[in-house]
Amino acid sequence: MSLDFHLDRANPVALYQQIAEHLKARISDGRLPAGARLPTVRQLASDLGVTRLTVQNAYAELQSAGWIESTVGRGTYVSHNVNGHSFGRGMMAPLTPDGVINDILQVNQIVGLRSMVSASPDPRLFPTEEFWSTLADLQADALAMVLYSSSQGDPQLRVEISQDLTERGIDATPDEILVVAGVTQGLALVSRTLAQPGDTILVEQPTYLGVLHTLKLHGVQAIGVPLDEEGPMLSALEQAILQHRPRFFYTVPTFQNPTGRCMTLERRHAVLELAATHGLIIVEDDIYGRLAYDTPAPPPLYALDTRGQVIFVSSYSKVLMPGLRLGYVVAPQRWADRLLSLRRATDLCSPTLLQRSLALFLRNGGLKRHLRRVLPIYRERRNTLVTALQRNLPPSIRWRSPEGGFCAWLTMPSYHPFSDLEQALLRQGWAVAPGEVFLAEPAQEKSVRICFGNLTPDVINDGVDALSYAIRERLNATTEPAIQRGNWTPLV
Repeated sequence: MSLDFHLDRANPVALYQQIAEHLKARISDGRLPAGARLPTVRQLASDLGVTRLTVQNAYAELQSAGWIESTVGRGTYVSHNVNGHSFGRGMMAPLTPDGVINDILQVNQIVGLRSMVSASPDPRLFPTEEFWSTLADLQADALAMVLYSSSQGDPQLRVEISQDLTERGIDATPDEILVVAGVTQGLALVSRTLAQPGDTILVEQPTYLGVLHTLKLHGVQAIGVPLDEEGPMLSALEQAILQHRPRFFYTVPTFQNPTGRCMTLERRHAVLELAATHGLIIVEDDIYGRLAYDTPAPPPLYALDTRGQVIFVSSYSKVLMPGLRLGYVVAPQRWADRLLSLRRATDLCSPTLLQRSLALFLRNGGLKRHLRRVLPIYRERRNTLVTALQRNLPPSIRWRSPEGGFCAWLTMPSYHPFSDLEQALLRQGWAVAPGEVFLAEPAQEKSVRICFGNLTPDVINDGVDALSYAIRERLNATTEPAIQRGNWTPLV
């Protein structure tokens, strides 16, 4: 059996990983069905002009993830666990933020499914050797590594975060920084500090899925503020402030999740002025602020704030690796003690070993080197996505090029049936995030979020091809099926 694909030796992705991705694509779209026999290591190495070790590594990665099976004396076959009909085990269950978050966390474990769901960095680009080499430097202080850390965060890490924040124009002392287990915990602590069950807060429409889940569990009602090309619409924001008297306004101003938009500098000043006029607290999520692809990102709202009305939340999940679960909150003093008490009551402290490892990595300039290396790669992937969307999507689909981050937002025309779009893509072996779950309030138009950060250019092109095909099928439909409101299709 011969496989028709080519390797890009100029690509920073290792050759064995390229081989694995090509094979995953063919398994997902059915060209290599369950039970199909793959070429021998020797044959594929000869066909591709690589070493047998390269093919062995590719096969080993696929086998460990369950995509293929290998038996001595029989050969290598596509696993019988690959079954497109098994992707949607809860396919008719109501769509909820909690369910979709679970799907996003699990989707990469489903054999045969390709995903544009997760707004995450590429784990293959993580500086593994450099980061974990810091562990050797910690051996001299091994006793401290097995003890509890401060609930506020390891002092050395807070010093390095303070220095790192200067890259975003923020002047914060180590004592003003609270280390948390990622942005999710930071937002949960802020929500409990500022709001009580039954209170109302404002969010962008659409907004980060995780904050909607956090607010719902806390019993807080979220009201959506629509976005235009420059950021939150000021008239809508002011009207919502006057009508609902919210406890705070949550915003992702820089490379927003899920739209990829960046609030302009002029709009940032206007939002701050409006908030000051009405005594509104702003909670700023800057998790994507370092991932700028075209021009430097504008300064955060926190850096522009002169009245102490902004709480700043960020993390190293997107610029380094999600599994660290290390983020931070910078808040004016009047809320700092309450945040620290809640942090202590929630899980006492973050792991000392990981905090100190990250501190040394930052101190040695590891993050700056990592960003210099990966930003051109992510920029190329963003450009690949934009080119593919321009080439494939019908003009009636609204979208814009993300200026940074890992997300793009596509909106369908309201006069065509798109309620089964995610389900149709699942049948093609692809998963995208349904736009409904990013909305605080229902919308008339159907949208989807697609992510590109952890996908190679070839995979991005294949994903856009599949998405475009499913969209055109629905645009060409002559009849419009009834849409059941509030009973959407989950991802998996």
